[in-house]
Amino acid sequence: MDKALAQKENTDSTPLRILLVHNRYKLRGGEDSVFEAERDMLIAGGHTVQVYEVTNDSIGENTSKIKLFLNTIWNKASYKTILKIIAEFKPDVVHCHNTFPLISPSIYYACDKAGVPVVQTLHNYRLTCLNGYLFREQECALCERCLGKSPIRGIFKKCYRNSFSASATVAAMLMVHRFLGTYRKKVTKFITLSNFAKENFIKKVRLPESKVIVKSNIVSLPQNVTLNKKERIIIFVGRVSPEKGVVTLINAWKLLKNTYDYKLIIVGNGPEKEKLERQCKDYPSISFLGGLPHDKVIHLLSKASLLVFPSIWYEQFAITPIEAMSQSTPVLVSDIAKNATIVQDNISGRYFKAGSVEDLAEKLTELLSNESKLTELGTAAKAAFEQSDCSTERNLRALEAIYYTLSR
Repeated sequence: MDKALAQKENTDSTPLRILLVHNRYKLRGGEDSVFEAERDMLIAGGHTVQVYEVTNDSIGENTSKIKLFLNTIWNKASYKTILKIIAEFKPDVVHCHNTFPLISPSIYYACDKAGVPVVQTLHNYRLTCLNGYLFREQECALCERCLGKSPIRGIFKKCYRNSFSASATVAAMLMVHRFLGTYRKKVTKFITLSNFAKENFIKKVRLPESKVIVKSNIVSLPQNVTLNKKERIIIFVGRVSPEKGVVTLINAWKLLKNTYDYKLIIVGNGPEKEKLERQCKDYPSISFLGGLPHDKVIHLLSKASLLVFPSIWYEQFAITPIEAMSQSTPVLVSDIAKNATIVQDNISGRYFKAGSVEDLAEKLTELLSNESKLTELGTAAKAAFEQSDCSTERNLRALEAIYYTLSR
């Protein structure tokens, strides 16, 4: 946290009136979870919170593409609604999580007209990449071709939903509001989730450095969590899809030939789950559990000796490694995804070369052959979590510090 914000944190405690804004996708994702966790955290912290929320469930086959195109660029109804809510609720600050596609950037102009500061959390790279992830699903590879440049290339590559028209809609929104200077002029403060993301938004997207600040996501743990005795379990938790690197993990595991008598547990669903299950049917040391409730995931993380996080794309902020660390479980993370975690190599976990089966197998061998090392890393992982801004109390103070600098 910035020193100025830390000083503010110690002097301000006045309850605030906060308007939270969020556009939900059809499929629930991490942004929804963060929005809900921060909402609940702020309410529990004594602040008065009002929510303006829409959902993409309202977009159907009969929705006019022309109307959706226009509303994505500038939604008049959202503009008027936000002005009305501000007039009635009188917020000290408006905090947007996602405005795409239904709310639109028109909300920033409404806040500006009403004289209310607006905070925008950058959960992804939508300001510079049509699909928001700097990743080409068709090629299963990182892609930075549009980073800080024109998004027109992404239209012809059908980067958003593999659709020319949908990609053109996102590109039009970006180009119009870049031309207008909307993001630079109308947003008071941007929150990024890592220093890596902050540097990209400042250097490549050219957001004003004074407007960009790093704040981790809150990691909300179930109540009455108890640490369990570590078992010979290695765990992966996440979407079973190409960008998450599950194939790399499984192939590395097969190279080990279960020499160290551990079990590999894959938790999560996704497009590759059934195929990988079939490929692993002759490997009894590999289990696929599918999606599990959050409390059961935390329970498994507390029993696991190691979490493997093998992503091959730029994660914005990885919740699962932080949850593992909160349970004294070290993390073996790819060198691409490391920037989205608080893992320190050879202190609270280990890094390996993203996509490299051989390097991952080597690091697994190093760790699984040395239980005392795993315990040492796990102890440091727990300490790193407690010192981070991810816990509820510290995350609340960090978010309040941002608000207080804008509302006073």
